[in-house]
Amino acid sequence: MEFPRFSVDAWGLISRNGSVSPAVIICLVLGLTFITADLYTYGIVGPLPCRPTNCSDTIPKPSVKLLMQDHMCHYVHHYGAEVFEDYTHLADLPFVTPNFITTLHMFVGAFGGYLVSSEHLKIRQVAAAVFQFRIFLDMMDGVVFRRQLHRSMYVNGWGTLGYYIDAGADVLASLFLVYGLIVFLCRHPPRRSEGLPLRNPPEPITDVPVSRSTIQLTLLLCLIQGCLRGLFWDRYQFAFHSVFSKVLHHKSDAILQARIFNSPLTRVVLWCWKVSSAEGMLGFVYVSVFLDFAWPMLVVIRKYGFIQMAFVVVVSQLHSWQVTELLAKAT
Repeated sequence: MEFPRFSVDAWGLISRNGSVSPAVIICLVLGLTFITADLYTYGIVGPLPCRPTNCSDTIPKPSVKLLMQDHMCHYVHHYGAEVFEDYTHLADLPFVTPNFITTLHMFVGAFGGYLVSSEHLKIRQVAAAVFQFRIFLDMMDGVVFRRQLHRSMYVNGWGTLGYYIDAGADVLASLFLVYGLIVFLCRHPPRRSEGLPLRNPPEPITDVPVSRSTIQLTLLLCLIQGCLRGLFWDRYQFAFHSVFSKVLHHKSDAILQARIFNSPLTRVVLWCWKVSSAEGMLGFVYVSVFLDFAWPMLVVIRKYGFIQMAFVVVVSQLHSWQVTELLAKAT
């Protein structure tokens, strides 16, 4: 019995002469950099973020939001925006406001959505870079907001007008991305294999294009999932920030707060949101666009993303209840 042969490199990441695509090298370098940074950030290598023996009565640094931020935002865009502001003093310019930058990155997202619909891989790779630039601007408006109000803590401005404008801009950017991917995939539909090679005699395997309705439904489910991830990420960011940023006046309570903050379970829960947030999910989509395997990634997100998200939500809720109960009597 002969089995069908499948290419080891299903997405063209390795050329015929065996050389690895530069896009793959870039992603591997970034991946290894993020893993190394996580090992230090979460205290697996090196000191913990805040030592319980000499902790102050304020939230340990880095902040809860930063620990829950996806890797590109945390290690590239956040620090890049801070350095850019230090050198340019953009926040001191009279016409620069956080809402102005938010409006700007909405147009950048629309441009990225247009580029991602292109039939040329190089242009779609540029689109992935454009969306990363949009995220940099998204981080930049937060930096300008904090500098103009002379705040240092990295935290959401829940309830403010800018908070809702920024959330709306993020949703619009996701819509632009989804629309661009729908246009591209409908023009160049991916193919799926049909046939039963294990029958005797085996049926021939034929490649048939994926239907437009399947493409549209997949992107719609991914969009809904992204919105849910954003809502849950914001909910648990607020929940954990509330308990860990609470000012405790008794040293024993502050030490308990720091120990819970530095506990392995807390660090695991916060790290899970690093890859489970809406931006974390979009990060995988951007990589798949850059490496030209967007459809397989979207199918994986559609099939398994809701299950993974539900698991992280349940664990986060249970841990939030536990932490709140432990620190409820602290003053």
